[in-house]
Amino acid sequence: MEDERKSKKQLIKELNALRLEQIEQTKINSEKFTKAFRQNSIPMTIATVKDGRFVDASDAFLRLVERKRDEVIGYTSRETGFITEEQRSFIYNELSKNGRIENLEMEVHPKGIGSRYGLFNIVMISFNNENYLLTTIQDITDRKLVEVALQKSEARYRSLVENANEAVLVIQDGMIKFVNSQTVAAFGYSEQELMFINVFELIHPEDRDAVIQRYLRKINGDSKPTRYTYRGIHKSGQAHWIEIGSVLIDWEGKPATLNLLTNITERKQMEKALRESEKRYRELSIVDDLTQLYNSRHFYFQLKIELDRSNRYEQPLTLLLFDIDNFKAFNDTYGHVEGDHVLRRLGQVVKRCLRETDLAFRYGGEEFTIILPMTTSADGSVTAERIRTEFKKENFSPAPGQEFYLTVSIGLSQYKPKEDIKAFVHRVDQLMYQAKKNGKDRVCSES
Repeated sequence: MEDERKSKKQLIKELNALRLEQIEQTKINSEKFTKAFRQNSIPMTIATVKDGRFVDASDAFLRLVERKRDEVIGYTSRETGFITEEQRSFIYNELSKNGRIENLEMEVHPKGIGSRYGLFNIVMISFNNENYLLTTIQDITDRKLVEVALQKSEARYRSLVENANEAVLVIQDGMIKFVNSQTVAAFGYSEQELMFINVFELIHPEDRDAVIQRYLRKINGDSKPTRYTYRGIHKSGQAHWIEIGSVLIDWEGKPATLNLLTNITERKQMEKALRESEKRYRELSIVDDLTQLYNSRHFYFQLKIELDRSNRYEQPLTLLLFDIDNFKAFNDTYGHVEGDHVLRRLGQVVKRCLRETDLAFRYGGEEFTIILPMTTSADGSVTAERIRTEFKKENFSPAPGQEFYLTVSIGLSQYKPKEDIKAFVHRVDQLMYQAKKNGKDRVCSES
Protein backbone atom coordinates (compact mmCIF):
# COMPACT_ATOMS: atom_id res chain seq x y z
CA MET A 1 0.00 0.00 0.00
CA GLU A 2 2.88 2.30 0.94
CA ASP A 3 4.65 1.36 -2.27
CA GLU A 4 1.56 2.20 -4.17
CA ARG A 5 1.39 5.68 -2.53
CA LYS A 6 5.08 6.22 -3.29
CA SER A 7 4.53 5.31 -6.82
CA LYS A 8 1.69 7.86 -7.04
CA LYS A 9 3.83 10.58 -5.45
CA GLN A 10 6.63 9.69 -7.79
CA LEU A 11 4.24 9.84 -10.74
CA ILE A 12 2.97 13.30 -9.74
CA LYS A 13 6.55 14.53 -9.31
CA GLU A 14 7.48 13.23 -12.68
CA LEU A 15 4.41 14.79 -14.26
CA ASN A 16 5.20 18.18 -12.66
CA ALA A 17 8.78 17.94 -13.86
CA LEU A 18 7.54 17.15 -17.38
CA ARG A 19 5.12 20.10 -17.27
CA LEU A 20 7.93 22.48 -16.22
CA GLU A 21 10.10 21.14 -18.99
CA GLN A 22 7.32 21.72 -21.53
CA ILE A 23 6.76 25.30 -20.26
CA GLU A 24 10.50 26.00 -20.46
CA GLN A 25 10.68 24.58 -23.94
CA THR A 26 7.67 26.67 -24.99
CA LYS A 27 9.41 29.75 -23.61
CA ILE A 28 12.62 28.88 -25.45
CA ASN A 29 10.71 28.29 -28.69
CA SER A 30 8.84 31.57 -28.24
CA GLU A 31 12.09 33.46 -27.68
CA LYS A 32 13.61 31.77 -30.71
CA PHE A 33 10.56 32.77 -32.80
CA THR A 34 10.65 36.31 -31.44
CA LYS A 35 14.37 36.57 -32.23
CA ALA A 36 13.77 35.17 -35.71
CA PHE A 37 11.06 37.65 -36.69
CA ARG A 38 12.98 40.53 -35.11
CA GLN A 39 15.99 39.73 -37.28
CA ASN A 40 14.09 38.99 -40.51
CA SER A 41 15.27 41.07 -43.49
CA ILE A 42 12.33 40.64 -45.82
CA PRO A 43 10.16 43.74 -46.37
CA MET A 44 7.57 42.62 -43.79
CA THR A 45 7.55 44.25 -40.38
CA ILE A 46 5.77 42.95 -37.30
CA ALA A 47 4.79 44.78 -34.12
CA THR A 48 2.71 43.73 -31.13
CA VAL A 49 0.74 46.18 -29.00
CA LYS A 50 -0.83 45.50 -25.59
CA ASP A 51 -2.88 48.05 -23.69
CA GLY A 52 -1.90 50.66 -26.27
CA ARG A 53 1.84 50.11 -25.79
CA PHE A 54 4.33 48.28 -27.95
CA VAL A 55 5.51 45.05 -26.33
CA ASP A 56 7.51 43.73 -29.25
CA ALA A 57 8.72 44.81 -32.71
CA SER A 58 10.77 43.23 -35.48
CA ASP A 59 14.03 44.73 -36.65
CA ALA A 60 12.39 45.49 -40.01
CA PHE A 61 9.69 47.51 -38.23
CA LEU A 62 12.32 49.51 -36.36
CA ARG A 63 14.13 50.21 -39.63
CA LEU A 64 10.90 51.38 -41.26
CA VAL A 65 10.12 53.91 -38.51
CA GLU A 66 13.77 54.81 -37.90
CA ARG A 67 13.56 54.16 -34.16
CA LYS A 68 15.66 52.19 -31.72
CA ARG A 69 14.06 49.39 -29.74
CA ASP A 70 14.11 51.32 -26.46
CA GLU A 71 12.36 54.20 -28.25
CA VAL A 72 9.44 51.93 -29.16
CA ILE A 73 8.97 49.15 -26.61
CA GLY A 74 6.80 50.33 -23.74
CA TYR A 75 5.63 53.43 -25.59
CA THR A 76 2.31 54.22 -27.24
CA SER A 77 1.90 55.06 -30.92
CA ARG A 78 1.17 58.65 -29.87
CA GLU A 79 4.45 58.83 -27.95
CA THR A 80 6.54 57.34 -30.73
CA GLY A 81 5.13 59.90 -33.13
CA PHE A 82 5.53 58.00 -36.40
CA ILE A 83 1.80 58.22 -37.17
CA THR A 84 -0.46 61.22 -36.79
CA GLU A 85 -3.26 61.60 -34.29
CA GLU A 86 -5.76 61.44 -37.12
CA GLN A 87 -4.27 58.15 -38.36
CA ARG A 88 -4.26 56.70 -34.84
CA SER A 89 -7.92 57.62 -34.31
CA PHE A 90 -8.87 56.08 -37.64
CA ILE A 91 -7.09 52.81 -36.78
CA TYR A 92 -8.75 52.43 -33.39
CA ASN A 93 -12.18 53.32 -34.76
CA GLU A 94 -11.86 50.67 -37.46
CA LEU A 95 -10.61 48.08 -35.00
CA SER A 96 -13.47 48.79 -32.60
CA LYS A 97 -15.96 48.21 -35.44
CA ASN A 98 -14.38 45.29 -37.30
CA GLY A 99 -11.70 43.85 -35.05
CA ARG A 100 -9.18 44.02 -37.90
CA ILE A 101 -7.80 46.26 -40.66
CA GLU A 102 -6.70 44.87 -44.02
CA ASN A 103 -4.44 46.40 -46.68
CA LEU A 104 -4.44 49.94 -45.31
CA GLU A 105 -1.92 52.12 -47.15
CA MET A 106 -0.65 54.68 -44.70
CA GLU A 107 2.11 57.23 -44.49
CA VAL A 108 4.54 56.98 -41.56
CA HIS A 109 6.93 59.63 -40.37
CA PRO A 110 10.37 58.29 -39.49
CA LYS A 111 12.72 60.33 -37.40
CA GLY A 112 15.06 62.59 -39.33
CA ILE A 113 13.84 61.75 -42.88
CA GLY A 114 10.80 62.38 -45.02
CA SER A 115 7.74 60.24 -45.31
CA ARG A 116 7.69 56.51 -45.84
CA TYR A 117 4.72 54.33 -46.71
CA GLY A 118 3.49 51.02 -45.36
CA LEU A 119 0.75 48.53 -46.19
CA PHE A 120 -0.85 47.80 -42.80
CA ASN A 121 -2.71 44.68 -41.72
CA ILE A 122 -3.81 44.80 -38.07
CA VAL A 123 -5.73 42.15 -36.20
CA MET A 124 -6.96 42.13 -32.61
CA ILE A 125 -6.30 38.84 -30.81
CA SER A 126 -6.97 37.64 -27.27
CA PHE A 127 -4.48 35.49 -25.37
CA ASN A 128 -4.74 34.46 -21.74
CA ASN A 129 -7.61 36.93 -21.29
CA GLU A 130 -5.44 39.79 -22.57
CA ASN A 131 -5.96 41.72 -25.82
CA TYR A 132 -3.15 42.29 -28.27
CA LEU A 133 -2.85 44.09 -31.60
CA LEU A 134 -0.73 42.13 -34.03
CA THR A 135 0.42 44.36 -36.88
CA THR A 136 2.18 43.40 -40.11
CA ILE A 137 3.45 46.21 -42.27
CA GLN A 138 4.92 45.87 -45.75
CA ASP A 139 7.24 48.69 -46.75
CA ILE A 140 5.76 50.08 -50.02
CA THR A 141 7.70 53.35 -50.01
CA ASP A 142 9.36 52.85 -53.40
CA ARG A 143 6.09 51.91 -55.08
CA LYS A 144 4.22 54.76 -53.43
CA LEU A 145 6.82 57.33 -54.44
CA VAL A 146 6.50 56.15 -58.03
CA GLU A 147 2.71 56.42 -57.79
CA VAL A 148 2.92 59.91 -56.28
CA ALA A 149 5.36 61.00 -58.98
CA LEU A 150 3.07 59.51 -61.61
CA GLN A 151 0.04 61.29 -60.14
CA LYS A 152 1.94 64.57 -60.17
CA SER A 153 3.03 63.88 -63.73
CA GLU A 154 -0.54 63.05 -64.75
CA ALA A 155 -1.79 66.18 -63.00
CA ARG A 156 0.76 68.29 -64.85
CA TYR A 157 -0.12 66.53 -68.10
CA ARG A 158 -3.84 67.06 -67.48
CA SER A 159 -3.19 70.73 -66.71
CA LEU A 160 -1.12 71.04 -69.88
CA VAL A 161 -3.76 69.33 -71.99
CA GLU A 162 -6.69 71.25 -70.53
CA ASN A 163 -4.93 74.58 -71.03
CA ALA A 164 -3.73 73.80 -74.55
CA ASN A 165 -4.99 75.97 -77.37
CA GLU A 166 -5.52 72.89 -79.51
CA ALA A 167 -8.22 70.27 -79.25
CA VAL A 168 -6.62 67.05 -77.99
CA LEU A 169 -8.18 63.64 -78.53
CA VAL A 170 -7.13 60.00 -78.54
CA ILE A 171 -8.71 57.78 -81.20
CA GLN A 172 -8.74 53.98 -81.02
CA ASP A 173 -10.72 51.63 -83.28
CA GLY A 174 -12.47 54.64 -84.78
CA MET A 175 -13.82 55.74 -81.39
CA ILE A 176 -12.79 58.63 -79.18
CA LYS A 177 -11.13 57.54 -75.94
CA PHE A 178 -10.02 60.88 -74.53
CA VAL A 179 -10.83 64.54 -75.19
CA ASN A 180 -10.00 67.86 -73.58
CA SER A 181 -12.27 70.87 -73.16
CA GLN A 182 -11.07 72.41 -76.43
CA THR A 183 -12.40 69.37 -78.31
CA VAL A 184 -15.78 69.83 -76.67
CA ALA A 185 -15.79 73.49 -77.73
CA ALA A 186 -14.60 72.69 -81.27
CA PHE A 187 -17.39 70.24 -82.10
CA GLY A 188 -20.23 71.35 -79.81
CA TYR A 189 -20.80 67.92 -78.25
CA SER A 190 -20.39 67.13 -74.55
CA GLU A 191 -17.53 64.89 -73.48
CA GLN A 192 -20.01 62.05 -72.82
CA GLU A 193 -21.57 62.44 -76.28
CA LEU A 194 -18.17 62.38 -77.97
CA MET A 195 -17.33 59.05 -76.34
CA PHE A 196 -20.22 57.40 -78.19
CA ILE A 197 -19.69 59.02 -81.61
CA ASN A 198 -17.72 57.40 -84.40
CA VAL A 199 -14.99 59.96 -84.91
CA PHE A 200 -15.33 59.84 -88.69
CA GLU A 201 -18.86 61.24 -88.41
CA LEU A 202 -17.20 64.50 -87.34
CA ILE A 203 -15.53 64.81 -90.76
CA HIS A 204 -17.03 66.47 -93.84
CA PRO A 205 -18.27 63.73 -96.25
CA GLU A 206 -16.06 65.03 -99.06
CA ASP A 207 -12.93 64.70 -96.89
CA ARG A 208 -13.89 61.55 -94.96
CA ASP A 209 -12.31 58.88 -97.19
CA ALA A 210 -8.95 60.68 -97.32
CA VAL A 211 -8.87 61.08 -93.52
CA ILE A 212 -9.81 57.41 -92.97
CA GLN A 213 -6.99 56.29 -95.27
CA ARG A 214 -4.49 58.41 -93.34
CA TYR A 215 -5.80 57.02 -90.04
CA LEU A 216 -5.48 53.41 -91.25
CA ARG A 217 -1.91 54.00 -92.40
CA LYS A 218 -1.09 55.47 -89.03
CA ILE A 219 -2.77 52.74 -86.97
CA ASN A 220 -1.04 50.04 -89.05
CA GLY A 221 2.41 51.21 -88.03
CA ASP A 222 3.22 54.50 -89.74
CA SER A 223 5.17 56.08 -86.87
CA LYS A 224 6.07 59.30 -88.69
CA PRO A 225 4.20 62.37 -87.39
CA THR A 226 1.70 63.62 -89.97
CA ARG A 227 0.04 66.99 -90.41
CA TYR A 228 -2.75 67.84 -92.84
CA THR A 229 -6.01 69.77 -93.15
CA TYR A 230 -9.63 68.71 -93.59
CA ARG A 231 -13.13 69.99 -92.90
CA GLY A 232 -14.81 69.05 -89.64
CA ILE A 233 -18.53 69.09 -88.88
CA HIS A 234 -19.86 70.92 -85.80
CA LYS A 235 -22.90 69.56 -83.97
CA SER A 236 -24.88 72.39 -85.57
CA GLY A 237 -23.96 71.02 -89.01
CA GLN A 238 -21.63 73.89 -89.83
CA ALA A 239 -18.34 72.96 -91.50
CA HIS A 240 -15.03 74.34 -90.28
CA TRP A 241 -11.43 73.83 -91.37
CA ILE A 242 -9.13 71.81 -89.12
CA GLU A 243 -5.38 71.30 -89.18
CA ILE A 244 -4.49 68.00 -87.51
CA GLY A 245 -1.20 66.66 -86.19
CA SER A 246 -1.24 62.92 -85.47
CA VAL A 247 1.18 60.44 -83.86
CA LEU A 248 0.90 56.73 -83.12
CA ILE A 249 0.74 55.83 -79.40
CA ASP A 250 -0.07 52.86 -77.17
CA TRP A 251 -3.36 53.31 -75.29
CA GLU A 252 -4.16 50.67 -72.69
CA GLY A 253 -2.14 48.06 -74.55
CA LYS A 254 -3.54 48.74 -78.04
CA PRO A 255 -2.42 51.07 -80.85
CA ALA A 256 -4.18 54.44 -81.01
CA THR A 257 -3.55 57.90 -82.38
CA LEU A 258 -2.92 61.05 -80.36
CA ASN A 259 -4.30 64.00 -82.30
CA LEU A 260 -3.90 67.75 -81.92
CA LEU A 261 -6.55 69.74 -83.80
CA THR A 262 -6.44 73.45 -84.56
CA ASN A 263 -9.39 75.37 -86.01
CA ILE A 264 -7.95 77.19 -89.04
CA THR A 265 -11.24 78.36 -90.56
CA GLU A 266 -10.31 82.02 -90.18
CA ARG A 267 -6.91 81.36 -91.74
CA LYS A 268 -8.53 79.52 -94.64
CA GLN A 269 -10.93 82.39 -95.21
CA MET A 270 -8.04 84.83 -95.24
CA GLU A 271 -6.12 82.62 -97.67
CA LYS A 272 -9.15 82.43 -99.95
CA ALA A 273 -9.59 86.19 -99.84
CA LEU A 274 -5.90 86.62 -100.59
CA ARG A 275 -6.07 84.21 -103.54
CA GLU A 276 -9.10 86.04 -104.91
CA SER A 277 -7.33 89.34 -104.43
CA GLU A 278 -4.23 88.04 -106.19
CA LYS A 279 -6.35 86.64 -108.99
CA ARG A 280 -8.14 89.95 -109.35
CA TYR A 281 -4.82 91.78 -109.33
CA ARG A 282 -3.43 89.50 -112.03
CA GLU A 283 -6.57 89.97 -114.07
CA LEU A 284 -6.33 93.74 -113.71
CA SER A 285 -2.72 93.62 -114.85
CA ILE A 286 -3.38 91.44 -117.93
CA VAL A 287 -7.01 92.22 -118.78
CA ASP A 288 -8.20 95.22 -120.77
CA ASP A 289 -10.77 96.97 -118.58
CA LEU A 290 -12.94 98.17 -121.49
CA THR A 291 -13.36 94.95 -123.50
CA GLN A 292 -12.62 92.42 -120.71
CA LEU A 293 -10.23 90.66 -123.11
CA TYR A 294 -6.55 90.13 -122.34
CA ASN A 295 -4.28 93.09 -123.07
CA SER A 296 -1.37 93.32 -125.51
CA ARG A 297 1.24 92.83 -122.74
CA HIS A 298 -0.18 89.44 -121.97
CA PHE A 299 -0.50 88.59 -125.67
CA TYR A 300 3.22 88.07 -126.31
CA PHE A 301 3.68 86.22 -123.02
CA GLN A 302 0.89 83.76 -123.84
CA LEU A 303 1.81 83.46 -127.52
CA LYS A 304 5.33 82.29 -126.62
CA ILE A 305 3.87 79.60 -124.35
CA GLU A 306 1.57 78.37 -127.12
CA LEU A 307 4.34 78.40 -129.73
CA ASP A 308 6.60 76.35 -127.46
CA ARG A 309 3.78 73.87 -126.90
CA SER A 310 3.11 73.68 -130.66
CA ASN A 311 6.77 72.95 -131.40
CA ARG A 312 7.08 70.42 -128.59
CA TYR A 313 3.99 68.39 -129.41
CA GLU A 314 3.81 69.19 -133.14
CA GLN A 315 0.29 70.55 -132.79
CA PRO A 316 -1.24 73.16 -135.14
CA LEU A 317 -1.72 76.73 -133.98
CA THR A 318 -3.59 79.54 -135.76
CA LEU A 319 -3.49 83.26 -135.10
CA LEU A 320 -6.14 85.86 -136.01
CA LEU A 321 -5.60 89.63 -136.28
CA PHE A 322 -8.48 92.02 -137.03
CA ASP A 323 -9.66 95.57 -136.58
CA ILE A 324 -12.87 97.54 -137.00
CA ASP A 325 -13.39 99.00 -140.44
CA ASN A 326 -13.82 102.80 -140.61
CA PHE A 327 -13.63 103.09 -136.82
CA LYS A 328 -11.85 106.49 -136.90
CA ALA A 329 -14.68 107.98 -138.92
CA PHE A 330 -17.22 106.55 -136.41
CA ASN A 331 -15.30 108.09 -133.53
CA ASP A 332 -15.04 111.45 -135.28
CA THR A 333 -18.77 111.44 -136.01
CA TYR A 334 -20.26 110.07 -132.77
CA GLY A 335 -17.48 110.64 -130.22
CA HIS A 336 -15.24 108.43 -128.11
CA VAL A 337 -17.99 107.43 -125.70
CA GLU A 338 -19.88 105.73 -128.50
CA GLY A 339 -16.58 104.41 -129.82
CA ASP A 340 -15.87 102.75 -126.46
CA HIS A 341 -19.35 101.24 -126.60
CA VAL A 342 -18.44 99.61 -129.97
CA LEU A 343 -15.19 98.20 -128.56
CA ARG A 344 -17.02 96.79 -125.54
CA ARG A 345 -19.68 95.13 -127.73
CA LEU A 346 -16.99 93.63 -129.98
CA GLY A 347 -15.33 92.06 -126.93
CA GLN A 348 -18.66 90.43 -126.02
CA VAL A 349 -19.13 89.08 -129.55
CA VAL A 350 -15.63 87.59 -129.58
CA LYS A 351 -16.18 85.81 -126.27
CA ARG A 352 -19.41 84.27 -127.56
CA CYS A 353 -17.67 82.86 -130.61
CA LEU A 354 -14.65 81.21 -128.93
CA ARG A 355 -13.93 77.93 -127.17
CA GLU A 356 -12.64 77.84 -123.59
CA THR A 357 -9.15 77.01 -124.86
CA ASP A 358 -9.04 80.01 -127.22
CA LEU A 359 -7.44 83.28 -126.07
CA ALA A 360 -8.58 86.75 -127.20
CA PHE A 361 -6.66 90.02 -126.75
CA ARG A 362 -7.15 93.71 -127.38
CA TYR A 363 -3.97 94.32 -129.35
CA GLY A 364 -4.24 98.11 -129.41
CA GLY A 365 -6.84 100.77 -130.27
CA GLU A 366 -9.45 99.01 -132.42
CA GLU A 367 -7.15 96.06 -133.25
CA PHE A 368 -7.71 92.61 -131.77
CA THR A 369 -5.94 89.26 -131.96
CA ILE A 370 -6.96 85.68 -131.11
CA ILE A 371 -4.77 82.62 -130.42
CA LEU A 372 -6.42 79.32 -131.45
CA PRO A 373 -4.42 76.41 -129.95
CA MET A 374 -4.59 73.00 -131.68
CA THR A 375 -6.36 74.63 -134.63
CA THR A 376 -5.55 74.48 -138.34
CA SER A 377 -5.86 77.45 -140.67
CA ALA A 378 -9.04 75.95 -142.18
CA ASP A 379 -10.71 75.57 -138.79
CA GLY A 380 -9.50 79.03 -137.82
CA SER A 381 -11.24 80.47 -140.89
CA VAL A 382 -14.54 79.06 -139.63
CA THR A 383 -14.07 80.87 -136.30
CA ALA A 384 -13.06 84.08 -138.07
CA GLU A 385 -16.19 84.01 -140.26
CA ARG A 386 -18.36 83.45 -137.21
CA ILE A 387 -16.90 86.52 -135.51
CA ARG A 388 -17.26 88.65 -138.68
CA THR A 389 -20.90 87.74 -139.28
CA GLU A 390 -21.93 88.02 -135.61
CA PHE A 391 -20.36 91.45 -135.23
CA LYS A 392 -22.01 92.65 -138.44
CA LYS A 393 -25.41 92.01 -136.84
CA GLU A 394 -24.81 94.52 -134.04
CA ASN A 395 -26.62 97.86 -134.38
CA PHE A 396 -24.51 100.79 -133.21
CA SER A 397 -26.76 103.72 -134.10
CA PRO A 398 -26.63 106.31 -131.32
CA ALA A 399 -30.10 107.61 -132.30
CA PRO A 400 -33.25 105.60 -131.49
CA GLY A 401 -35.09 104.18 -134.48
CA GLN A 402 -32.00 104.28 -136.71
CA GLU A 403 -29.62 101.50 -137.70
CA PHE A 404 -25.86 101.69 -138.08
CA TYR A 405 -23.64 98.65 -138.57
CA LEU A 406 -19.88 98.16 -138.48
CA THR A 407 -17.64 95.46 -139.94
CA VAL A 408 -14.22 93.93 -139.27
CA SER A 409 -11.36 92.84 -141.53
CA ILE A 410 -9.58 89.68 -140.38
CA GLY A 411 -6.25 88.17 -141.31
CA LEU A 412 -5.28 84.67 -140.15
CA SER A 413 -2.53 82.13 -140.65
CA GLN A 414 -1.28 78.86 -139.22
CA TYR A 415 2.05 78.82 -137.38
CA LYS A 416 5.04 77.35 -139.20
CA PRO A 417 7.25 75.09 -137.03
CA LYS A 418 10.23 76.94 -135.52
CA GLU A 419 9.03 80.25 -136.99
CA ASP A 420 10.17 83.38 -135.18
CA ILE A 421 7.40 84.88 -133.03
CA LYS A 422 7.71 88.39 -134.53
CA ALA A 423 7.80 87.03 -138.07
CA PHE A 424 4.64 85.06 -137.37
CA VAL A 425 2.76 88.09 -136.01
CA HIS A 426 3.96 90.28 -138.89
CA ARG A 427 2.79 87.71 -141.42
CA VAL A 428 -0.73 87.64 -139.95
CA ASP A 429 -0.76 91.44 -139.68
CA GLN A 430 -0.05 91.74 -143.39
CA LEU A 431 -2.94 89.37 -144.14
CA MET A 432 -5.27 91.64 -142.16
CA TYR A 433 -4.19 94.66 -144.23
CA GLN A 434 -4.67 92.57 -147.34
CA ALA A 435 -8.30 92.00 -146.27
CA LYS A 436 -8.75 95.77 -145.99
CA LYS A 437 -7.22 96.35 -149.42
CA ASN A 438 -9.54 93.73 -150.86
CA GLY A 439 -12.64 95.68 -149.77
CA LYS A 440 -12.86 95.17 -145.98
CA ASP A 441 -15.52 93.12 -144.16
CA ARG A 442 -13.76 89.88 -145.04
CA VAL A 443 -11.36 87.17 -143.86
CA CYS A 444 -7.99 86.86 -145.58
CA SER A 445 -5.71 83.81 -145.18
CA GLU A 446 -2.79 82.26 -147.03
CA SER A 447 -4.77 79.21 -148.12
